[in-house]
Amino acid sequence: MSCEPDQWAKDWLDRQRAEGKTGLTVEKRGGMHIVKWATTKWDPETKKRKKISEYRGVLEPDGTIVPPRPKKEPIIIDKLAESGSARLLKLTTEPYFEHLKFAFPSDYPEIIELVFARCLGKGELSKAGRVWDTLENVFGLRPNTSPASLSKTLQRVGQSRGSQDLFFDRLRDGDCQMAIDMSVIFSKANGTKMNKKGYNRFRLSCPQFNLLMGCGLSSGRPQYMKVLPGNNKEGAAVSMLDEFEIPKGTFLVMDRGYSDSKFLAQIKEKELEYVVAVKRNSKTYDITDTKEGMFRWRKSAVAFGHCECDLGWAYRFENLNHRNDELVDNLWAQEQGKKRNLNSEKAGNFIVVSSKELPAQEVYRIYKTRCEIENLFDTAKNELSANKSHMQDDAHVMGFLFIVFLSLITRFGITKLIENADLLSTYSPEDVLDIFGTMKIIESKTEIRQVVPKDVRDLDAKLGLFWYSTPEDLEKLQKKPKKRGRKPKASPPS
Repeated sequence: MSCEPDQWAKDWLDRQRAEGKTGLTVEKRGGMHIVKWATTKWDPETKKRKKISEYRGVLEPDGTIVPPRPKKEPIIIDKLAESGSARLLKLTTEPYFEHLKFAFPSDYPEIIELVFARCLGKGELSKAGRVWDTLENVFGLRPNTSPASLSKTLQRVGQSRGSQDLFFDRLRDGDCQMAIDMSVIFSKANGTKMNKKGYNRFRLSCPQFNLLMGCGLSSGRPQYMKVLPGNNKEGAAVSMLDEFEIPKGTFLVMDRGYSDSKFLAQIKEKELEYVVAVKRNSKTYDITDTKEGMFRWRKSAVAFGHCECDLGWAYRFENLNHRNDELVDNLWAQEQGKKRNLNSEKAGNFIVVSSKELPAQEVYRIYKTRCEIENLFDTAKNELSANKSHMQDDAHVMGFLFIVFLSLITRFGITKLIENADLLSTYSPEDVLDIFGTMKIIESKTEIRQVVPKDVRDLDAKLGLFWYSTPEDLEKLQKKPKKRGRKPKASPPS
């Protein structure tokens, strides 16, 4: 709100009017005297006078006017795109980009678009195009971004099983140990033949189909996937042996659901080896014990024994920590009134059958690394939303799961990048994408400089990418901080 100006300002205004300067007014606001010039102009359209006002500046006691600051011209930005996250996704997509281009020569641009969108948490067809438009075009592609076009791409990819197998063959890295497993994917897709009636852990009826996957244990990278009907059992994995060319002598590491003599015989016919767990009710427990020896596995002591059986060589292991936990668990459940069979002989025990005789500790290590594929299934369902599909036919479902598989490889690459920098306890792949997403590429006629935030610069240096940092920044981070505080005074001589 303006108030009455001081007397010296009124005197100045009288002098200006005496000199013939009209239209000037003085207002006092916040201790300052604001000078304005105003007049009226006839508007022929409205046939009324229109007031025109202009700010002249701030009046000083000595009679000078401090002119207003010149108006800055508006900065027009032609394009604003995320650069950091796009470059990171390109880095982890490049290992399979040429294989994808060879297997899907006409659809690979749209596939890359869908993979990038799903890794960024917006894999819906209605959002994928908008996400792609906000990213820097790091591959120089021009894919279709409309949901209708992307839906047709999913259908073509799902129908092209031969192209998928060609991609898997080129992706194979020659790992001599490979984990195989199958997991249930709950789906709300309507009209698909692969969806079968099933039950979730709450015993609620949910349509489901199965996802068969294989991953190398040395690298941990997924190498194969196939969508199977929901009523297929683990034995259906035999189809993988015919479609996927696995090098001879490769060890297939499997859970107890695959301990079927016919399936294992087919594996031997392909000149492959296997390491598979057996069920708790197997008769192999009657012919094995754990009196042969003992070794250390991390922070646990493991007793073992082995003997020859019909399926190969049976290795029985007893983890003493697991044995204690299982016994305590069962006793606690009995105290709560739950029905639990307390079997002290098998508590903490499990048996692994190998087609080839190996040292017991090596067999234990091979089987324990099978958890890699469990982590992949967990990531596919919880991070990449594999269990949230609303497709209308089998082709779309298979295309959708292939996109999830490629996103899994891409996210795995980011995870390995974080692991190599020893930052897994601090950052997740989503954290890294989010931090790098703050870096933009700006196109404008006006010169604009973007300041690299400290968290981006530090993370870039720690990962060894050096896109927004230098090796000198990494050396500064690796230096131990100086201890603060005063040095303790030396005690006086006694």
